[in-house]
Amino acid sequence: MAWFDRNPGNKTGPEVKPEKVPEVPKPAPEPAPVAAAPEPKPVPKIEVPLPPSTAGLIGYLYKGSRITGQLNFQGPARIDGAVDGEIQCQSTLTIGEGAEVRARISGQVVVIRGKVEGNVTAKEKVEIAAPGRLIGNIDSPRLIITEGVVFDGDCSMGVAKQKGGVSSSQSISADTAAAAPAPKLQADSKS
Repeated sequence: MAWFDRNPGNKTGPEVKPEKVPEVPKPAPEPAPVAAAPEPKPVPKIEVPLPPSTAGLIGYLYKGSRITGQLNFQGPARIDGAVDGEIQCQSTLTIGEGAEVRARISGQVVVIRGKVEGNVTAKEKVEIAAPGRLIGNIDSPRLIITEGVVFDGDCSMGVAKQKGGVSSSQSISADTAAAAPAPKLQADSKS
């Protein structure tokens, strides 16, 4: 039999275990310096920039849109596209700079900044602002035209209807005066 636990030289002795080195407690790792975490930057919202005065609009026809037919708006509306036909608006209708409109237009207030071919009727006022172009007639109690505008047509402001009654009475007076015998001039009396 062989003894497996003997030391070389066949000497038996107390079993020697390797000494365990007592572990020195390691210092706790220092927490990493806390850097001020950068505040998350607010992510900018990507919004399509809306043209001015689009707040409160019930209708908006964007540039590049094309409509043929009749449009009816019960509130304020803006048109920047192309329209062929008729437009009725119960409030303010704005024709934007990029708009091309061939239509009969009626509304409370009509503001034209684009190209319009057709008659425009407004209950309150019509405003044509540069670079607006209007080829057609206007029927409105008030008209505002700024410098740099093209307007080719006639304008009736409702006041002419009232003056029509006054002018007709004046024309009757003029007709009566023409029918009366003309006074003789002294130049005629020298004969």
